[in-house]
Amino acid sequence: RMPTDAEWTELRENCEWTWTDDYNGTGVNGRIVTSNINGNSIFLPAAGCRGYDGLVYAGRYGYYWSSSLDTGYPGDAWVVFFDSGSVYRFSNGRYFGLSVRPVL
Repeated sequence: RMPTDAEWTELRENCEWTWTDDYNGTGVNGRIVTSNINGNSIFLPAAGCRGYDGLVYAGRYGYYWSSSLDTGYPGDAWVVFFDSGSVYRFSNGRYFGLSVRPVL
């Protein structure tokens, strides 16, 4: 399933988000997200997004959907965003092609 905004917030607040330009020698940019609680980690590629102009920002930005709608704008859902310098959340139109990182 898709993580909720609350689950992404927990990840943002309880993990170290380290930028890498070459994850494990793959040449893929993104963030290694390591828990401050148990030390487990995941890699989130900076896959960019698909919009009106096709794929843009690949290798520079990561955008990941949550399953939580922005109640003020139900056409939008909450997103976690990152680049090499920051990690934050915003709401975005659900018609954009952003990455999904499912959870069990």
